[in-house]
Amino acid sequence: MSSITNIYQQYSGLSKSAYVIFFARVVTSMGAFIWPLLTLILSRKIGYSASTIAILYATIGIIFIPANILGGKLADRYSRKKIIIIFDLISVSFFIACGFTEPGNLMVVFFVIAGLFANMEGPAFEALLADSTKPHEREKVYSLSYLGHNLGFIVGAAVGGMLFENYLNIAFIIDALTTLSSTILIILFVKVLKTSDLKEDERNEYEDHADEDTTAVDILKTRKPIFVQLIVFMFAALIYDQWAFLVLLYMENIYLEKGAQYFGYLASFNGFVVIVFTPILTSIFRKTHELPKVIIGLLLFSFSYLIIRDTALYPLFFVMMFIFTIGEIINMLGAAPYISRRVPASHRGRINSYRNIVHFIGGVGGRVLMGWIIDTYSYSAAFITLACIGGVVALIVLYNYRLDKKAFPKLYEKQVRYE
Repeated sequence: MSSITNIYQQYSGLSKSAYVIFFARVVTSMGAFIWPLLTLILSRKIGYSASTIAILYATIGIIFIPANILGGKLADRYSRKKIIIIFDLISVSFFIACGFTEPGNLMVVFFVIAGLFANMEGPAFEALLADSTKPHEREKVYSLSYLGHNLGFIVGAAVGGMLFENYLNIAFIIDALTTLSSTILIILFVKVLKTSDLKEDERNEYEDHADEDTTAVDILKTRKPIFVQLIVFMFAALIYDQWAFLVLLYMENIYLEKGAQYFGYLASFNGFVVIVFTPILTSIFRKTHELPKVIIGLLLFSFSYLIIRDTALYPLFFVMMFIFTIGEIINMLGAAPYISRRVPASHRGRINSYRNIVHFIGGVGGRVLMGWIIDTYSYSAAFITLACIGGVVALIVLYNYRLDKKAFPKLYEKQVRYE
C-alpha cells in the first residue's frame, strides 16, 4: 500500500497551476465527446456519404493548418490567457448554436467554426502549460495533464454514446459548458511564472525570451535538434494513429460485423492501461532523459503491431494493446516536455503550432500510406512497414540525442533537478 501511495505522492508539491490544469483537462475531456462522434453524426444524422465525409475531413484539415499557425503567432504576440479566453468563448458560442440547430449543413458550418477556434487556441494552451510550471517538474506536469485527459475522456465517451441517438443537442451544449468551465478555472487560478519567480537552480536559460527580431524559423536553424525532433514527431504520429485506423480495419476484416464491437473493448482497455500505468511509469522513468524515453516508446508501440500480424486470436490484440499503450505513455513522458525546455518562452506558441501541423500531416499521410499498402499488398505488409518505420525513426532519435547533448548541455548537467 505504501508503494502505491508513494507513486501518487510524486504529484505533490507541483506548481498550483499544474493541479488547475489537471482538473480543467478532466472537465474538458468529460464533455469532449462530439469529435469522436463526428463521423456518426455526419453519416447517420445528416446522411453524408463516405466520400463526402472524407472530402469534408480533408477540407477541415487544410483550413486548420494555417489557422494553427496563426494561433501560434497570436499566442506569442499577445497574452496567452486572453487568447484562450477569446477563442474559447467563440468556440463555445458556436457549439451552443449547434445544440439549437437541426442536423444538417448549417450544423456542420457551426461545428467547423467551433472546431477552428478550438484548434487556434491549442498553441496558446500548450505554451501556457509550460509558462505556468517550473522546468524541472514538466514530466510530472505533463503526466498529470495526460492522466486528467484520459480520466475525463473515459467518462465522456460513455455519456456521449448514451446521448447520441436521442439527445444530440444536449451533447453539444454539455461540450460547450464543460469547455467554458475549464476556461473559467484557467482564468481564475492559472498563474504565469516569471523568471524572477524561480530560484537560481530552477531556471533554464534555454527558455529565456529571444529577441523580437528572431523568427520561429531562426530558432529551428540555431537549435537543430528541435527541427529533427519535429520530423520525428511527424513519423511518430504516422505510427501511433494506426491503432485507430489500421487495427480497426484489420479487426473488421477478420471479425466482420463484430469488428467494431471488439475494437471498442480494445479502446477501453487502452484507457484503463493509461490510467493505471501512467503514474507508475512516470515514477520508474523519472531519472531518464527525454529522448531515451522517446526511443523506448517508439520501439514499443511500433513493434507491438507485429504481435497481431497474421493472427485472428482476439486475446493477442489485448497483449498488443498493452505493449502499445505502455509505449504510448513512455513516449509521451519524453516527447511532451521536450519542446518546452528547449524553446524560448517568447516562441512557444509558434513552435507548438508547427508540432500540431506535423502531427496532422503524419496522421493523414499514414492513413493514406497504409490504405495503399493494404490495397496493393496486405495487412501483414502494413504491420511490417510500421515496425520498420519505427525502427528507423528510433535510430534518428538516437542520433538526435547526441546532437541534443551538444546543443543543450546544461539540461544534462542539471538532470538531478528533474528527479
